[in-house]
Parts: sequence; C-alpha cells; structure tokens
Amino acid sequence: MVYRPARSVVPLKKAKRTSAPKPLRARRAPRSKSKPTTRLEEVLQSAANIFFAKGFHATSIEDVARDVGMLKGSLYYYIKSKEDLLFQLLLAGIEDGDTYIAQQIDPHGDPVEQLERAICAQIDYIIQNKVPFGLFLHEFDSLSGKRQHKVISVMSRYNNRFVDLVKRGQEQGKLIEGEPWLIVNGILGMCNWLYRWYDPDQVSSPEQVKQVFLKMLLNGIRKN
Repeated sequence: MVYRPARSVVPLKKAKRTSAPKPLRARRAPRSKSKPTTRLEEVLQSAANIFFAKGFHATSIEDVARDVGMLKGSLYYYIKSKEDLLFQLLLAGIEDGDTYIAQQIDPHGDPVEQLERAICAQIDYIIQNKVPFGLFLHEFDSLSGKRQHKVISVMSRYNNRFVDLVKRGQEQGKLIEGEPWLIVNGILGMCNWLYRWYDPDQVSSPEQVKQVFLKMLLNGIRKN
C-alpha cells in the first residue's frame, strides 16, 4: 500500500502574482495633485497636459484657451506664442530636475555611493513628474534653435552631474573603463523610459524599481 498523507484542512494561500505592466497605451496626463495658484500656472499646466496627450504640433492655442475657459486673444496676455508655452515648460522642467538631483547628492562624497543616490533621485523625479519629463523627451526638437541652446545649457549641467561621478569612480578604480558620457547615456536612457510605462497600479512602489535598476546598472559598471 502506498502511503498518502492526510489532506490539510487549512486551505493553502495562493502565491500573489505580479503581472507585467500592460502594453503601452496612448499618452494620458495624470491628474495633478496640486492646484495652480495663478492664471499663468493654470495656462501652463493645461498646455503641458494637452501637449503630453496630443503632441505639440497637433495642439492649437484654441485647445489651451478652451481648456482654461478663456478667449484665444486673452491667452496672449500671458504668452507670446504656442512655442513660448513649450519653451517655458521644457526649461522649467529641466531646471527643476537639475535642482532636484543636485539636492540629493554630495559631489565630493564616494562616487559610487553618490551615483547610486543620483540614479534613485532620477527615478523619483521621473515618476513624480511624468508630464514635464515626457514633454522634454518628445518635444525638445519642436523648439527653435536659440531656445534649444538655452535648454541644452541646463541639460548639459544636469548630465555632467552624473558624468563627474562616473569619472571620479573610474579614477578611483571603482567603475569600468569607457567614455563617461556613454555610460551616463546608458544609465539615463534606461531610467528615462519610466515615464512611459511606470504604472503605480502595476508596480508596487518606486522603491521596487530602484532596487532592480540599481542592481542592473551598478553591477554592470562596478569593477570587481
């Protein structure tokens, strides 16, 4: 006779399944938790959401005016053109991002530890600012040359915070060899796409994202 253990009367708990994020959907601006305090802020927030959802070229000044409940002519009291709206949004977005990264790191601390902090800050900033970050990635080329140069100057300062950490890590023999800007572009490229797929209903928390990304990124560039 084959021995069969008695069946447990206590029902077994089913393992919780974590489903993969759903396929990419049309871009939709998440609802802002903060209400604009001035009419200009209301205009900028409205423009950001519509540019994000429809695209800059598919959006008209009438779309923004209608959304904030004013006449098209009244909108020009606050802005000079549709591109002026985009420029203000992109410049503010990259300046805010640069300030946020700078506040989270110590440029004189251990380079690998500070790079870890910078990556975590990048992840946090993107998740908290999906609309301005997405606009920057998709609509930068819509700006005219002079305005692009102004934004690039801030973007260069932003990127160089990461580049300097990688350089110091290499000089101390803690990170792999290779062009620092190339390594940084790889890091930021991986982080930046978060704005497009991160969904708090699918991923439990930003901390989960940080843990996985840090393992992949730092284990890949740290010298053994």
